[in-house]
Amino acid sequence: MFDLSKRVVVLTGATGNVGPAVLRAYLEHGAHVAIPVREEARGAALRESLGDLAGSADDPRTLVRAADPGDAAAIETFVEEVLRTWGRLDVIANLIGGYAASDAATGDLAGYRGSWDQKVATIVTATAACLRPMRARGYGRVVNVASTAALKGEKGAAGYAMANASLVRWTESLAEELKREGITANCVLPRIIDTSENRAAMPKADPSRWATAVEIAVVVVFLSTDEASGITGAAIPVVART
Repeated sequence: MFDLSKRVVVLTGATGNVGPAVLRAYLEHGAHVAIPVREEARGAALRESLGDLAGSADDPRTLVRAADPGDAAAIETFVEEVLRTWGRLDVIANLIGGYAASDAATGDLAGYRGSWDQKVATIVTATAACLRPMRARGYGRVVNVASTAALKGEKGAAGYAMANASLVRWTESLAEELKREGITANCVLPRIIDTSENRAAMPKADPSRWATAVEIAVVVVFLSTDEASGITGAAIPVVART
């Protein structure tokens, strides 16, 4: 078991399909986790679902605040609160995303931009705010969850594939810039995740073949550890049994 008891994690997208599993994995490995949320009620419900894992008044191991990760001013204010609360920031894990169909042949620029803004612009903005204290201390981990769509375009998903490919290329560039500063940057690329939405969209498929949220969480947490210091600029597929 990895020891993250001295690490503080900012986790974006925590209220999504994979978020709760990743959050629990971080907490079970001893980390303190700060979560910016757009919908305060969903954030409060997530924290409540953790029970004792969320910490106590004397040791609040989970901090949930209303802050849009894509709003530069809001996320800067959020990062300052994290630093005031725990005195450090070691990891940012970005789970933000969502699927939207868009065709390549129609040149759906608005759809493409929507996917890019949702995924890339938000993650870049949130990560930039977290990198400042990381670079000041000479230590950090950036873990972005994208999709195997980044590796090969798919019919009817042009914008989605483009956004995920952009995120991978940005992460690689970030890794190159920071590799001598004690900071790593990597991507995790699930293929199909076992979610209620995917089960509804593909009722004839066998969901036992798909990656579970827990399987993805294991990879995200590993890339956040000291033991993963030699891995940077990687895009790691999680294809499970597909």
